[in-house]
Amino acid sequence: MSRQQGITICLLMFGLTFISLGMAFKPKFDYAPIFGWGLGLFTFLIDIFYMRKHFKNKK
Repeated sequence: MSRQQGITICLLMFGLTFISLGMAFKPKFDYAPIFGWGLGLFTFLIDIFYMRKHFKNKK
């Protein structure tokens, strides 16, 4: 596995973790799902921009 693939997988796992934790803390904090989805989507967007940059440099 290359370094770029490892970073991509790590960012995807962080995004899924943020969303899962936001939903898990829903009974404790009212706004936990909003923060979880927001952070998850933010990490997914970072991953998309990172992969676009990587593919552009690869060609």
